[in-house]
Amino acid sequence: MAAERRTGKRVLVTGGAGEMGAHACRVLAGAEEIAEVLVADRNEAAATALADVLGPRAKPLALDISDAAALASALSGIDIVLNTTGPFYRFGPLVLRAAIAAGTHYLDICDDFEPTLEMLGLDAAAREAGVTAVIGVGASPGISNLLGVLAMNECDAVETVYTSWRASGFQRAEVDDSVRSSAAVEHWLHNCTATIKAWRDGGLADTQPLEERTLSYPGRGEATVWVCGHPEPLTLPRSRSGVRESLNLMTSRPRLMEAVIRTANRVRSGELDVAAASRALVLEPGTMGSAAGPAPSLPVLFAVAEGTKDGKRIRVGARPLVVPDDSMGTMTGIPLAVATLMTARGQGGRPGVHGPEVLDARTFFADLAQHARQAPGNERPADVVEVVVEEITAR
Repeated sequence: MAAERRTGKRVLVTGGAGEMGAHACRVLAGAEEIAEVLVADRNEAAATALADVLGPRAKPLALDISDAAALASALSGIDIVLNTTGPFYRFGPLVLRAAIAAGTHYLDICDDFEPTLEMLGLDAAAREAGVTAVIGVGASPGISNLLGVLAMNECDAVETVYTSWRASGFQRAEVDDSVRSSAAVEHWLHNCTATIKAWRDGGLADTQPLEERTLSYPGRGEATVWVCGHPEPLTLPRSRSGVRESLNLMTSRPRLMEAVIRTANRVRSGELDVAAASRALVLEPGTMGSAAGPAPSLPVLFAVAEGTKDGKRIRVGARPLVVPDDSMGTMTGIPLAVATLMTARGQGGRPGVHGPEVLDARTFFADLAQHARQAPGNERPADVVEVVVEEITAR
């Protein structure tokens, strides 16, 4: 059946008591567009504790999403489901298929390129069911994609579009307990060792991660960046014809990247598997803070597009000037909640499976700013995103 669009939406958040899901639940429970938030989690006690704090609109729900019958039952009568449960290669397509069957709109924070491609393959089924699915709406992917849209919008024709985020090292807890906390590092290292998909020569192509590149940001000059496996290059070129190349790129302090490259080579040689390598990487000395060398000159999170405008070649940089608190939970969960509220207001785009580019970028950033803190080194600006254009001159 087609998903209903009525006021006072009922929203279910998988992994709702987790780090990412809890931040999304907090925003949604206080929003007038939302009638009820189901904090769905395998940990019923944690879901109950969070729902008690969030107030009467929040209700706990014990749910194991690997139980197909339980998931189908939970989605009955739900307008929008937010999926924050990884790993997404397992739970992204699974929950999306269930949402399509239930006629429930779907959003997630998937940052894996493999399940992104699988979920994009469900576009026809979603369109037939009248379901809008927006995948990868966190920081990167998510904020980064919409920065890319703003950068491309300055061009009459786009040749390349790049998204980038700063790899800043490990939390103290990860160093103190490398076995317990290695899952996030494993995910990162997997995307730095396995063959990835990116957009090259006008189409999807196999690409090797950690390829070293030089990237220019208007007004900041050049810096070294490294290719990483991420969803942005799979969806950004679909929103604008003529793009020849799109890559997701990391910036970082030099000694951290030296450690990543050294550890990735041990995986490629067969010396270590990804799990053992992630533990070794966390324990590498000199990879945290200033001990890892000078910080990159480029912004923490940004996009750069190159193309033409009025017959001249231009380079456009876009970065947020106000962002949520820089913890992983807020930088991921709050953008997801913002996109959910846009969907609840009928601003989530047409039925089908889409990347974040389906959302109106200016509306998204204006809404995000309502939940944001001042970015370091900036007074609160009149605009919430910096878009800088420079002409590319021949050297």
